[in-house]
Amino acid sequence: MTKLLVTLAAALTFSGAASAQTDHSGDPDAELTAIIAKLDQKHFDAFNNCDTDTLLELYAPDVEFFHDLSGRVLNREQFIQAVKKNICGKVQRRLLPGTMEVYPMAKIGAIQMGRHCFAEPGKADCIQQGRYYILWRFDGTRWQIARVFSYDHRPMAGAQVPQQSK
Repeated sequence: MTKLLVTLAAALTFSGAASAQTDHSGDPDAELTAIIAKLDQKHFDAFNNCDTDTLLELYAPDVEFFHDLSGRVLNREQFIQAVKKNICGKVQRRLLPGTMEVYPMAKIGAIQMGRHCFAEPGKADCIQQGRYYILWRFDGTRWQIARVFSYDHRPMAGAQVPQQSK
C-alpha cells in the first residue's frame, strides 16, 4: 500500500498537470479538466443532496474509498451506507476555490486532486477541511470513480468559504 502511494505521489509530481485555475488555451488537457470539473459538480451535488442513485452511477462497483479518520477501505455499498448514516442532512462538501487539479492517466482516465471543506447544511462557515485524490476511470463511454483517497482532515482555521452557487 505504501509503495502504491509513493508511486502515485511520484507520478503526480513528475507529470504535467491540467489545472482548473490555469489558462490552457489550445491545451488538450483543458477539455479533460472541464469534463472532470463537471463530474465533480455532479458527484458532490449528489453527495450534498443524498442522491444515492447518482452516487451508485458514479462509483464503480469495485471502488475503494480510503479515509484518514476512519482508517477503513470502503467498497461501494459500504460507502453508500456511510453517506446515509454520516452525511445526509448533517454536512455538505464544498470545493475550496482554486485547488482542483486534473492529471491525465493513460489508458485509465484521470486523477483529480484538490481541497474541500465541510459545512453544516444552511450555514456559510466550513467547520472542517481536507484533501482528496480521485481516480476517475474512463471505459470509452462513461466515467466512474475507481479509487478515492480522502485525507488531511482538520478543523478550519477561521476561514469562511461562501456557499457554492448552482
